[in-house]
Amino acid sequence: MSVRSAKRLSELIVLSAVALFGVVSAANIDLRNVPSTALMIKQLSSAYFVNGDDGNVHVEYDLLITNAFTGPVTLKFVDVTDENGKTLMRLDGDRLVQTTQTLLGQKPVKSIPASSAVAVEIDLTLPGKTPVPAVLSHRIAYDFSATDHLATVIGKKQIEGPIVSVNQAQPTLIASPLAGTGWVATNGCCSPNVHRNARLAATDRIATPETFAIDERDVCKNDCTRNEDYNCFGVPVRSVSDGEVIGVRNDMPDEIPSSKQPATVKTPFDYGGNFVYVRIRPDLYAFYAHLQPGTVTVKAGDRVKTGTVLGKLGNSGNSTAPHLHFAILDRPDALVGDSLPFVIDRFNITGTLKVEDATGQVSVEPKTLAVKDAYPLVRGIVTYH
Repeated sequence: MSVRSAKRLSELIVLSAVALFGVVSAANIDLRNVPSTALMIKQLSSAYFVNGDDGNVHVEYDLLITNAFTGPVTLKFVDVTDENGKTLMRLDGDRLVQTTQTLLGQKPVKSIPASSAVAVEIDLTLPGKTPVPAVLSHRIAYDFSATDHLATVIGKKQIEGPIVSVNQAQPTLIASPLAGTGWVATNGCCSPNVHRNARLAATDRIATPETFAIDERDVCKNDCTRNEDYNCFGVPVRSVSDGEVIGVRNDMPDEIPSSKQPATVKTPFDYGGNFVYVRIRPDLYAFYAHLQPGTVTVKAGDRVKTGTVLGKLGNSGNSTAPHLHFAILDRPDALVGDSLPFVIDRFNITGTLKVEDATGQVSVEPKTLAVKDAYPLVRGIVTYH
């Protein structure tokens, strides 16, 4: 290569470099806008909606928040926004603390320890006539008190996202599994409790098997130390839909009512006690748990109709008092299946249980309301037909 050619090649390289940096300058990129954060936030569970017996629509899902920083991080607020950025709900203060929880233990968390993860329960309540958004997003602010040099690596303390798609399928319409008066859903959707916030790791995901599952029971008499002290003990449990029985258990003894841990639960298979699974549609399973031993009247392969008696309400498995645990699941596994929303075709609300947080004192607030195609929310006192 001649000296002249080499000089020309050098000029072209310089011109190319100038052009390249000129493009960067024209793009007006701010290299100081570093998106590093102390938290990683993602959707933990699928978002579903259910029509509550309060006349509102409840959109339910959890966020998984991992603290990737060197010290504790405190959430300041969590906004749920629509696709245009409009705030639909804000969690802050004590409400945010109560809905920010350890995953399996469900303990409220004021600050997220270093290198740990929590869930934030989202119960977005919308007036009944409001269209359910197909997409939701979030605006989340946080702070920390770390003073070491790594604090300077954090680029921002407010996060936009994640984006969540809301399943638009209507809740499954069913008949009630029970009949009679005085039934109370002691656990279920859509406020913090051991059902709504059940989360269990399943290798590559965190299952939410009880978001919409309900525990139905009634009052006890005498000193509540015997199963027979509960009016609901032994009442018939009915199929909520036509379907095929795909699994049963019928051999676990009933527990003695107690605040202690159940004595007979030794393996994951024991948690449901005596149970029945009925496939009511592809990938849709009705689960009935804690039945009395020896009372299950069906076997795998049987076809059942709506209203078929499956067994009697008992106190077997992971149970401290007689009740029916009922759920609709996406697979026949009460521990790592995901809970799906349902509504009951008709029932009457006759009151609401009120519990004083400070004293634990229980009272009944009378109410009279006929309900159709709705989900029985926690602490409602209902009559099922």
